[in-house]
Amino acid sequence: MIILDGDHGRDKLDSPFVGQTIRLPDQVTLRSTTSLPDYDASQQEHEVFQEPKKKKRRFDSSFWRAVVCALVVYVALTLAIGVPLLVVRKEKKDKPWPKGPPLGGGYSLWSSDDATNPLPLQSLLESLSGHAVRCNVWDIAEDFSSNPLLLSTSQYKLPPQGLITVRSNISYDSDIFSGINGSLAVNLNQDKKEKNILFIVNLLASTKAVRDLTNVCFTDTGPNRGLTIYAPKELGDPDATLSFAVQVLLPVSASIETFKTYLPLFTQTFGELGPQVWFDHLTIEGTNNFISCGDLTGSQISVKNALASIKGTFNVTDRLTLDTVRGAISTNIILTQTPNCLQPSFLSMDTGYSPINANITLATTGPGTPGFFPSFVTQAKTFNGDINVDISHDKQTPSSSLSLQVQNALADSTVRLDSNFEGMFNVQTKLDQVTIRNRTMSRGGGGPGAKERVISYDQRSPGRAMGWVGWGQRSPARTFGQGHVEIVSSLSPITLDLG
Repeated sequence: MIILDGDHGRDKLDSPFVGQTIRLPDQVTLRSTTSLPDYDASQQEHEVFQEPKKKKRRFDSSFWRAVVCALVVYVALTLAIGVPLLVVRKEKKDKPWPKGPPLGGGYSLWSSDDATNPLPLQSLLESLSGHAVRCNVWDIAEDFSSNPLLLSTSQYKLPPQGLITVRSNISYDSDIFSGINGSLAVNLNQDKKEKNILFIVNLLASTKAVRDLTNVCFTDTGPNRGLTIYAPKELGDPDATLSFAVQVLLPVSASIETFKTYLPLFTQTFGELGPQVWFDHLTIEGTNNFISCGDLTGSQISVKNALASIKGTFNVTDRLTLDTVRGAISTNIILTQTPNCLQPSFLSMDTGYSPINANITLATTGPGTPGFFPSFVTQAKTFNGDINVDISHDKQTPSSSLSLQVQNALADSTVRLDSNFEGMFNVQTKLDQVTIRNRTMSRGGGGPGAKERVISYDQRSPGRAMGWVGWGQRSPARTFGQGHVEIVSSLSPITLDLG
């Protein structure tokens, strides 16, 4: 091969690229003078730095010790708890009535093992032990009738002192107790000489077999003193019916310590008992049907209804509770505080999806008593129903300390206070408007002792109003005995009328 010198050879051999050439640093082209170790030396160095691998066990000794301890504990608990429970259950199954059946034939719903029974009757078997019980003693018992239903009637009397109950095992689930209904009516006895409480039970059954499955019992003593009704869960025939009509006649003048009702699927009506009958503790509970109270007076009254309305007139000194889930509340209330009361008179009205309409009068039995200043606490709450609350003082109660809380979400709220109210107010809604009204401007006819009705705002906007209302000059500090009103809503308007 012939290699030419000069430009001719350079043109053919050189690259046509004419850009900058990158030259490697001189240190790259230098050769390391350190020689690599041979194979044997490299293997020895590798074995020095490599730790020997330990073979892992799936389960070590501590795990097996824990398993053995757990088995020992399990066997001990089984012997200590499981065996006695089995023995007790077998004894109950073999001998459900150690002292003999209280009823002719006995019905399975009397068993305390029946978990479907409502809470007040879960331990009925134990509570009846040692108490006098009278069951299914009929004054009238039709076995045949030209009418479609057979009538059975039972009556009983109890002194009004102590505990009085009217309850049943029927639950609020109408699918389980299909074909069963009832009513309770509580009124004054027309016989003014009668000093005891008279119970009258009228039972209407489609067949004698249905009546025989039902237990109507009266108890003189114990936690179930009064009337207890046990109805079968299944009537045996889809067309079978069972109905109860219960009357409770009270003496024309009585003071009852405790009166309780628990009657799901029953309508409950209390008549015009007025001041003639005083209840220290009155509890009324229902579920699916309305509860109506004509005129009730007492210290503590509680009315609870799950799916139906509550309506009535109440005069309470200590505490009144009206509670429902989907039913409306419509009531006239007198909250009366006595000088010997150590805490405010309390009122609570609570429903979830229905309106509240309440006219409330604040009263006291000791106006002018030295050192006595009446105080009241009132709450009203719903979610999707109009609230209309009207609060005023009676003539003998010129002023009081009122704490009012109202809560709503999706419906209008209107609260009216009379001109005797003095104190702070805080009204707020998120996505609607707040309206404040004041109709009374002066007191005293313009004479020397006349006072002006003053509203002083701390904050005011379309969705909120906060401030003070009262007679004369506002005090820099909160004055003892003045009230406080708080109304909150989410998506609906609020109106506060300050009288």
